[in-house]
Amino acid sequence: MKTVSVLVRSDKKSPRLELFVRIIWAIPTAFVLWIYGLLSGICLVIQLVFILITGKRNIALNDVIRGYFYYSTKVRAYLGLITDERNPILPED
Repeated sequence: MKTVSVLVRSDKKSPRLELFVRIIWAIPTAFVLWIYGLLSGICLVIQLVFILITGKRNIALNDVIRGYFYYSTKVRAYLGLITDERNPILPED
């Protein structure tokens, strides 16, 4: 089993304008995260069937599921005021 590590950096206090930007930024990002979550859920079910039939994982499906969890963790860290690093609205990978 692999471990997960998260590096969080915060050098300064966030100004009030930045908090407002986070709220505005959250609207389109939540929509993208919702769509990505649906896609990831479908891939998860297909991956389950694939594993039951073949006994091994499909790398492409695994990458989609892993990408969703990576992206959602970064978004939640930003919205939860844990980090000041704003991510792009669309996932990079």
